[in-house]
Amino acid sequence: MTKEEFKTFWNLMYPNTIPISYLFKNNHSQKWFRIHSLPKSKRYPESENEWGILLERQNQIITDLFGENEKILLVTGEYNWGERTTFITDEEEVFKQYKFLRLDNIDMFEYNSDDYDKGEIYRPAFAEIIWNLNHYDKLLKEIAINNVSAFFVSIVKNIIVVPYDGGIDFIFKDSQTRDSYKEKYKEWLSEREDGL
Repeated sequence: MTKEEFKTFWNLMYPNTIPISYLFKNNHSQKWFRIHSLPKSKRYPESENEWGILLERQNQIITDLFGENEKILLVTGEYNWGERTTFITDEEEVFKQYKFLRLDNIDMFEYNSDDYDKGEIYRPAFAEIIWNLNHYDKLLKEIAINNVSAFFVSIVKNIIVVPYDGGIDFIFKDSQTRDSYKEKYKEWLSEREDGL
């Protein structure tokens, strides 16, 4: 996939949403839900057993959504206030094995002048990967300890999967698909009314 093909796909499927994961829930709330990676909504694993539960849950649901040997996109990025000349995919060991393509910088002040200053940008990038069970455990662990952030996108199934330090957010193609998976994984949902 080229940079232009990514932009065309993204603008068609997720209009008015820039590829920064914290925006997805609000922009696509009718297609969103969240699971927690550990029982009782515990945020961080503290033992090998808890790491096992986290990776088992995350691999199970992601594989259920994408399927084995499916081509998907891995998307990441970083904020830049002008001082950084290198890019996160070159610095973080967990990203070095993937062939990332840099997307155009996003002017965050232009996007939201209330929260950002002039000159503050976000630099996104994506890589084509093949999803396989347990193949991305190292990356999932790095995300779970909040060392890096990244999300997965299935172009074929129109699903965004956003692991974070505590669980996974999902954006589905429609609310019906969302509801069926929400029911299937109801034991992993938050008890909070807002689903967080």
